[in-house]
Amino acid sequence: MRFLMESNKNYLKYIAIVILFVLFFGPSTFPASASGQYQEDGPVYIVQPGDTLNTIALRFGVSSEDIQSANGITDPNAININQQLIIPGLEGITGLLTSEVLQYGTSLLGLSRQYGSKAADLIYLNKLSSPSETIAGQTFIIPIDETKPTKSSAHTAALRETILEYAIRTGISQWETLSNNQLSGSWDILPGEELFITSEISGNQSPIPNVSAISFNNLPIIQGETLELEIISSTPGQFSGTFNDKVLNFFTEDGETYYSFLGIHALEEPGAYPLKIMLTSEDGSADVFEQLVLLETGGYGNEWVNVPEDYLDETVIQKEDEYLSPILNQFTPERYWDGRFQYPVNEPCINSQFGQRRDYNNGGLFFYHTGMDFGVCTPNLNIYAPAAGKVVLAEELTIKGKAIMIDHGWGVFSGYWHMSEFNVSVGDFVESGDLLGQIGNTGRSAGPHLHFEIDITGTPVNPMTWLSQEFP
Repeated sequence: MRFLMESNKNYLKYIAIVILFVLFFGPSTFPASASGQYQEDGPVYIVQPGDTLNTIALRFGVSSEDIQSANGITDPNAININQQLIIPGLEGITGLLTSEVLQYGTSLLGLSRQYGSKAADLIYLNKLSSPSETIAGQTFIIPIDETKPTKSSAHTAALRETILEYAIRTGISQWETLSNNQLSGSWDILPGEELFITSEISGNQSPIPNVSAISFNNLPIIQGETLELEIISSTPGQFSGTFNDKVLNFFTEDGETYYSFLGIHALEEPGAYPLKIMLTSEDGSADVFEQLVLLETGGYGNEWVNVPEDYLDETVIQKEDEYLSPILNQFTPERYWDGRFQYPVNEPCINSQFGQRRDYNNGGLFFYHTGMDFGVCTPNLNIYAPAAGKVVLAEELTIKGKAIMIDHGWGVFSGYWHMSEFNVSVGDFVESGDLLGQIGNTGRSAGPHLHFEIDITGTPVNPMTWLSQEFP
């Protein structure tokens, strides 16, 4: 009995000491629980293809030596794809460090709600100077707690909409909505904010109320490529927009899915540019969303071309471009093409790709290749229409030689330069595979070949993309 009494006294003393210790030093003095996600030395990053220890260190603002030390790495070149690395020095950040390409409409608040991450941690990890710097197309680092379910975007709040109205309409408890979205009350919501849920209910996943989805064919946007936007909306109205002050024209065939195509110039400076989309409803009200979108380099090479000096006169070049501009900037509301574009020749021998930075005559002129060249590798010199459309040009020009242009609708055109002859006239409607003419050596040409070009809103884009992908 005495032993038990002494034991109880010692136990009570121990508890008292622990309580005083916690009150004096605070709970942070104790080490992290052994049941935590990862070691207390730091969060974990999974090595991706192309990673090196130096690039990982640079990404997280730590030294490669510290990463080696934290992970017991003796050879800095011996890291493997999918290897888990502890990243030291990221105080207060835990979990699995993942990266994702931000979609259009993603905000810092939305990411914080979706993954349950602190906004301050996201700002620190991604070296943001402002909470508004979530650029669509950029690769963003996000710490994930794998013990918690990932939430999905369910709704974009409309003007004057309340949490209670949303709960009644969807059947989702307003308390669940408040908890999932870190809201302090039913009043704590602004128009355009994304709401997230942990259930399987699907809903609006775009930054514009009453719009189901906004998607891009490429994020980030790439120099010299086609920018395709697809918007799904059952709300009657008119879509419009701009990218870097260039107008976005939208077309629809069913009144629910809207498409816009824009040519990105091959010499456009890489960087972040504003992209704005506006929905004007039938009652005259408008919903507008604007966000910076990342544009990256196309990685084009260089080549040298020799042509007769007469064809390097920039005045002549400008005059021809001005002549073609009204043709290329018209918009046919009907889409003529269907499916992927076909090669315009029987045997595609490509001797020059799109986007190459060209030096004509050793400094006589610097520009880029606005199309792709098919050389002559068979006796067959025939040129065929790659898709259905209407012939809008069939004549001989100074620079392009004997040329044909086809309007495929929705602002998309194809061009064929340096031909020896053509078999169609302006106004003719052609189908995919129809004979257009033959390969030649007219205009500014260094030898017999077909220069094949795709132009969108007056801007040449990579034709290979249209030959290998289906739009829309």
